[in-house]
Amino acid sequence: MNNGFSILEVLIALTISVSVLSVVITSVTDSASYSKKITGNQVVLESIFHTVDSLKADLTKCGMRLQEAGKLFEFPVFVNSDIGFDALMGMSTIYLKNEIDIGTDYLEVDNDEYLKKKRKILIYDVEQCTFEFNEIKNIGKSGGEYSIILSENTRHNYPVNSIIIILKTVSFKYYTKEKILKRKIDKGYFQPMIENVTDFYIKYFPESKSLLYRIEVGHKEQIRGYIFLSNMVQK
Repeated sequence: MNNGFSILEVLIALTISVSVLSVVITSVTDSASYSKKITGNQVVLESIFHTVDSLKADLTKCGMRLQEAGKLFEFPVFVNSDIGFDALMGMSTIYLKNEIDIGTDYLEVDNDEYLKKKRKILIYDVEQCTFEFNEIKNIGKSGGEYSIILSENTRHNYPVNSIIIILKTVSFKYYTKEKILKRKIDKGYFQPMIENVTDFYIKYFPESKSLLYRIEVGHKEQIRGYIFLSNMVQK
């Protein structure tokens, strides 16, 4: 005949249950902590890879479409400092469709997908060896013709088929106090690329048009690389 469990048996059962539950809770807590650590490391690694890929892509394009103008004229394509750099590149090449004189504030051109307000442009003529930078203030269209309204009047005369390069400037800047590396395109805002950056170093070698960079994250991960600025003109 079963008279139920004795008090001793109940106490033993409870002790075993509590011990097993304690082991399970500890295991779950450790697993959650380990999983969180792995997830955190994964996020950091993804940020590092994305930052390095963007940096390489921007630097590789530095000077793109500006090789001819770079041989004729002196203007900065790459400017670096202790906390970052500015890289200038050409997005598209278009040609002037009307002859213009000094003091003109508009250009007639063909349509181009990169024609946008506030874009910087480089205008130059090879034969006259004249050039200038300007900015697109507005874009007009009449029939099939497109007109660029300039922010400033032209400083030189330009014949038909003078070259116009639509420009893009990419900037990287290291905010030492916040320990954040940020990136900006043209006149936009600096957007965070990677946080907890404990060191950012750039060394530019103008003779070989190459660059050495180092990014350190959390005093642990270090990424180093050497990039040749292949689109920059060798003089």
